[in-house]
Amino acid sequence: MKHSAQRAARGFTLIELVIVTVIIAIMASALTPLAINSLSAYRETVENIEVLDKLRYATERIAREVRAIHYASSTTNPSTCTGGTTDRFCITTTMPTTGSATSLGFRMCSNYDFTTIPTSCSSFRTVTIAKTGATVTLAYSDVNSGAAQVLIDEVNSLTFNFFQNNGVRATTAGNVSCVTAATPACVGYIEIELRLTHNVADDYTQRTRVSLRTPPI
Repeated sequence: MKHSAQRAARGFTLIELVIVTVIIAIMASALTPLAINSLSAYRETVENIEVLDKLRYATERIAREVRAIHYASSTTNPSTCTGGTTDRFCITTTMPTTGSATSLGFRMCSNYDFTTIPTSCSSFRTVTIAKTGATVTLAYSDVNSGAAQVLIDEVNSLTFNFFQNNGVRATTAGNVSCVTAATPACVGYIEIELRLTHNVADDYTQRTRVSLRTPPI
């Protein structure tokens, strides 16, 4: 009985401890790469979600601004675009004959007069959306003295394409009458394509087509 108690109190031998240490080291070396890969995959997934959220927000913000492009009418609450032109959308960007526009300039209403029926616009602002380096900037003529504010970074490209209501690609975005032309050729849709590059090699692209407000004629 005394001999058995002594054996139980003896503990582990050095060889047993070495064997256990070796086994733990082997298991750790086998599991460490798996843990690292799992953490890397999780981090990459989180980054992808953040980039996609950023891309979605910027695209929706640009689309919201584009929807507010002012239409200058000569018949309903008469107003004019810069230069005194009427019956057209107040877009100053000229569509290149080949390729796409890389910036967009236009006029929108900044203050509505609700005392008139129908509601009219009492003041305007000019808006410029452009790619500057690896960013897209948004500038308002009446905010911060027209200074451009960064909307999104990691930008690879930003393009605008203009289409008529019949789907034909418009070759001139601004100064085209929607009324007097024999075949009205004014812009009906603007297609926006924004592409981001994350971690050098990962590209994320979103394209949306915005319908301009129906001319009040």
